[in-house]
Amino acid sequence: MTTEATAQWRREQESGSARQLRLMRWLVLNAPAALTDTLIWFIALVYASQTRRPSTAASALYLKRVLNKEPGLRERHIHARTFAHVFRDRVTFLASGIDEFKIDVSGQQSIEQQHASGRGGVLLGAHFGSFEALRAYDDTHPDLRVRYLMFPEHAQASTALLNELNADTASQVISLADGFQAMLEVHEALNNGEFVAFLGDRVPNKSARSQLVAPFLGGSINLPASPYIAAIAAGVPLYLCVAPRLGKKHYGIEFSELYDGTPIPRDERRDRIATLASAYSNHLERLCHSHPYNWFNFFNIWSR
Repeated sequence: MTTEATAQWRREQESGSARQLRLMRWLVLNAPAALTDTLIWFIALVYASQTRRPSTAASALYLKRVLNKEPGLRERHIHARTFAHVFRDRVTFLASGIDEFKIDVSGQQSIEQQHASGRGGVLLGAHFGSFEALRAYDDTHPDLRVRYLMFPEHAQASTALLNELNADTASQVISLADGFQAMLEVHEALNNGEFVAFLGDRVPNKSARSQLVAPFLGGSINLPASPYIAAIAAGVPLYLCVAPRLGKKHYGIEFSELYDGTPIPRDERRDRIATLASAYSNHLERLCHSHPYNWFNFFNIWSR
């Protein structure tokens, strides 16, 4: 992926005015599901039909790789519709928590044991399924402190409106606007026994030193090195965590340990980081084949 493509997602303008976003939020919280389902169906169809739209083109590139065929309107529509349903559910998660959903959880024992020991860890997610489902699940453990790395400056209108539903979310964010400051906060949080959540399938800046290349769906993608560096430097475990949408108000939350926190000699760290990045991409590829319409990295992120 070129450095221009790496930064493209940060330059993208947010779709919809604040007024439109407030209307969407009101509909999610007040309108009957039959109405919002119908709106989602038609809005997703519009997006899927606009093949010159960069996000639709990127969706088609991904679907071609994961489905091993050229995606038609039907496949593009399912992908856009799944994303829209996840976004709608995000509002509900923030407003009401996890209670309105069916949640299947696997692999959480290792997280709970690490937390019980008084130590934190690195949670490595992706633009896959619902990040908000993971956060809502975390909130069911009141003494479990999780910090989330993100660019709150991106999509400011929607972020602000969603934060109005749950003000506590803003206090958990570590802003990536200043990368050096962010890593200092990550180090401090891990030393304090907190968990820190990264998104591992998109490079946040153009620094070549911060990137790794890993095989993915018959090609290769650039991945950030920072999650692996943070876990190894702090000597804490690294967990892959995702929450695919399985059906209407139904999510599956999966945790998989990629690194157990065992100290790694400094001269071996570079190779181990590359190995961990490949393990991450392999797990993510498996998940994409199992849930092909749940990956929402709507940019051309392919190196080849």
